[in-house]
Amino acid sequence: MDQTAQDKPAQFEAVRAKLFALAYRMLGSRAEAEDIVQDAWLKWHAADASELRSSAAWLTTVTTRLAIDRLRHLQTERATHSGGWLPDPWLDGLAPSAEDLALRAVQMSYGVMLLLERLKPEERAAFVLHEAFDCDYAEIAKILAKTPAHCRQIVHRAKTRLRREGVPAKHADPAAHARIVERLRAAIEAQDRVALVRLFCDVPSVVSDAPELVDAVASAEQVAATLAMRGNGDQMETVSMNGASAVALMRDGEIDTLLDISIGEDERIVALRIVTGALRLAPAARVFGRAAILRLLQPISSQAASVTMRGHFPVDIHA
Repeated sequence: MDQTAQDKPAQFEAVRAKLFALAYRMLGSRAEAEDIVQDAWLKWHAADASELRSSAAWLTTVTTRLAIDRLRHLQTERATHSGGWLPDPWLDGLAPSAEDLALRAVQMSYGVMLLLERLKPEERAAFVLHEAFDCDYAEIAKILAKTPAHCRQIVHRAKTRLRREGVPAKHADPAAHARIVERLRAAIEAQDRVALVRLFCDVPSVVSDAPELVDAVASAEQVAATLAMRGNGDQMETVSMNGASAVALMRDGEIDTLLDISIGEDERIVALRIVTGALRLAPAARVFGRAAILRLLQPISSQAASVTMRGHFPVDIHA
C-alpha cells in the first residue's frame, strides 16, 4: 500500500464533520446525514487513490450528489406523511463535538431549514453550497455538472422562492431574537396569556409535527391559549437551536417540546415551529437532557475517591 492510500482515512476524517454538516443541511435529518457520510466513506475507500487530486473537493462532490439522490426519495415520503414533517433540531451540546463546531460555522436557522423543503433537490444543493458553505458558482458547477451561469440562475431562483415562502430578505438581529425568545419563555412559564398575545402578530404561521396543535391555532389568542396550556407544569429553558435561541419545555429533566420562532421587523413573532416527536427530540435530549448533564459531571464524580483532606480543612465536591 502506497503512502497516498495510507493517508486516505486521515484525509476523510479531516473533512468528515464538514461533510456531515453539508448532508444535514441537505436532508434535515441527522440519521440520513450519517448514512450519506458513511456511503461517501465507502466510495472514498474504494476509489483509486492515484487519481484523486483534491480529497476535499472529491468528497464534497460525492456527498452532495448522494444527498441529492436521497432527497428525491425523502421528499416523496415526506409529502405523504400523515402528520406535519419538521427537520431534526440541532442543539449546541454542553461539550461540542466536531459536528457541532462544523454546523456552527455554517449556521442556517431552523425556519430556513424547514422552508428548504420547498426547493427541488438541485436547487437546495446549490443554495446550501453557496449560502452556507461559501462555494462560488464555478465550484458548484463542477459539483452539479452544470455551467456557472446555470448555477447562478438556480441559486437566484431558490432565493426568490424562499422569500416568497417567508424567508426574510435580511437576517433578524440575534440580540432582538434572543430577547423575544426570553420573553416567550417567561410568558409561558407564568401562563400569562395577555403577554403571549402581545408577542405574536395577529395571524402567525404555526407548524408542528403534532397536527392537533396546528389545527387548534389560527390567531394570536389561540396560540397563546395553546402555549399556556402546554407549559402547565413544565420547566422552561432557553437553548441554542440551529444557531439561534429557542425555548425547551422540560419534563422530568428531559426535553418534551422545542419552540422555535421567527420575528418580523416590528419584533413580533410571525412564525412558530413546535417540535414534539420523541424520535426527533431524542438527539436533542442526548446533548441537553439529564443524561447529558450526568455525563458531563461523571469525570468530576470519578475523582471523589482521590480527594483528600489537608489538615483540618474538609473538601466537599458536591458543595
